[in-house]
Parts: sequence; C-alpha cells; structure tokens
Amino acid sequence: MISYSSDMTHQRDESTGAEPVRQSQSRLDTILSIVVCPTCHGDLMRQAMQLYCPACNARYPVHDDRIYFIEPMPQTDKLDSVKNRLKRAFGKAYYSVGVNLFAPTYPFNYPREVARWRSQECSVIVDIGCGNNRVDDAVITLDGVDYDAVDIVADVTALPFRSGSVDGFASRSVLEHIPNVHSAIAEMKRCTRPGGVSLHLVPFLFPYHASPHDYQRYTHTGAARLFADWNVIEQRNATGPVTLFLLCLIEFLSTLFSFGRDELKSLQYLLFCGLLFPIKYLDAPFVGRKKYLGLAPTIFTVFRKPEA
Repeated sequence: MISYSSDMTHQRDESTGAEPVRQSQSRLDTILSIVVCPTCHGDLMRQAMQLYCPACNARYPVHDDRIYFIEPMPQTDKLDSVKNRLKRAFGKAYYSVGVNLFAPTYPFNYPREVARWRSQECSVIVDIGCGNNRVDDAVITLDGVDYDAVDIVADVTALPFRSGSVDGFASRSVLEHIPNVHSAIAEMKRCTRPGGVSLHLVPFLFPYHASPHDYQRYTHTGAARLFADWNVIEQRNATGPVTLFLLCLIEFLSTLFSFGRDELKSLQYLLFCGLLFPIKYLDAPFVGRKKYLGLAPTIFTVFRKPEA
C-alpha cells in the first residue's frame, strides 16, 4: 500500500481543492493500493514526482500519473517503429480501425472478452502490453512503452503488484514477445488472487512479427500448459485457416517486392493489408470451432487460479 509523504505529486487546485489527475480517480486509487516495489516488494511512499521505497531506497518517477518502474523500451524493428508511430498518432483508432478493419487477421473483440470477466468478483484487471489502447476505463494498463493510454511502465517479469492483489490479467498478442515468458507467467501467478483469472490471446501459425522481438509460438496444448497448475476455463481459435492463408500471402508478397529493404517491406506490408484485408472475413465459419484449433493463427485461452 502507498503511504503518503507531506510532499505530494500534484499541487491542489486552489479554486476547487481538488487534486488534478490524468486518469480516473477510482483507477488511480486502485493502482496506489496494490503497487509495491518490483525489486523488494516493499511498500512505497508517494513523494513529489516519484514513488520511493524505504526498504531498498529505489525511486520510481511519476509523470502525468504514469508510474515509471523502468525506462521505456525503444523500438528497433522497422515495422514495429512504423506501428509505434501509428499508435501514437491515432491512439485508440489504431486498434478500432487499423487492427480490426485493415489487419489481415479476422477481428477478435478483445475489449468484449475483458469486459465479460470484469465483474463484481473480478474488478481489478491488468492489461499487460496494452499498447496505446485502453479497453475499459476501469482496467489498469501496463506496457514497456509509455504510450498515452499506459498507467504503469514496467517489466512484465518483475511486476510491481502486491502478491494476490490482482483479480485478473489479460494480454493480446504479447506473450510471444517476452524472452523469459515463464518468468512473466510466474509473476502473474504470484500477483493473482486465489480464484482469479488470466486471459491470453497467443499466436500459433503466425509469421514472425517483431515488437521489438518475437520468440515463441504455442499450439492449443502448449498454450494450455502455460498455466499448467491452473484450470482451463475455455479455449478457442480466435482466427482460422483463411486468416492463416492471408497472413502468409501478405508476408510473402511484402518480402518479395521489398528487395531485401526492411523499411520498404514495412510499407509494402501495410499496402497489401489495405488491398487484401476483405478476404479475412471469409474466416467467419471457421472461427471458434474446436476442430480448427490445429489450423489456428491465434488461440484465446482463459485460465482460473485454484482456490487456496
């Protein structure tokens, strides 16, 4: 739990007596009630423009109510750099229009899935690797990059949350980009309360996509083993064989016509997405059908932590 020093992060508005915040006060209060030092798990004190850990003397900057537990990650991959600029420029529209409409994957309603599990008993949900997309005003957002929509900039292998303080974690196409994914999963397990949930969309048959790197793929049985000691509540293919065909076609064409130039490939990839995206809607009859899990570009799995 955060303890407050006399030197607060913000000055109060003299006309209203209110303390201005960038994010909703209820979400901010929730965050401050569960964050701890990611190094020693000690309690934090809120001081001017920082959180301070008396136990290990660590200091974490706070700017516009965004907490920086690490330095923001750089984007080194060409396509990832282009995507990063688009995310910053278009914000939520990058996802609602760019990803859902023009991306070559059949649209997956990630916000609806998160909202489905955000209930009275599952109110504290952390969106891992959220990008510049807040799916719900009550959801806590965490990323390695300091996008506008991010509440906490942190390393997913050293989460800054008290053990058992989170009702659920969610991620969309994130786990494949974590080199020490089992360390990240161990941290999510530590922070999740007994009976809490974990919702993850992961790739199986999907071309390499750096963000900034890309490390692993999962079959449906492999995805189920990520939380091997938890219960699998549901699992389905979020995309199907038509998406698989389109992904491979666009990857092939953008590679062929880029002549080995990475930046040109990024532009060609976006161009072919814009030209060919309608094909993905032919995937509708195959999505969510168990027999197509073996041909799934992406798989969505919901896990529940056993009660103590």
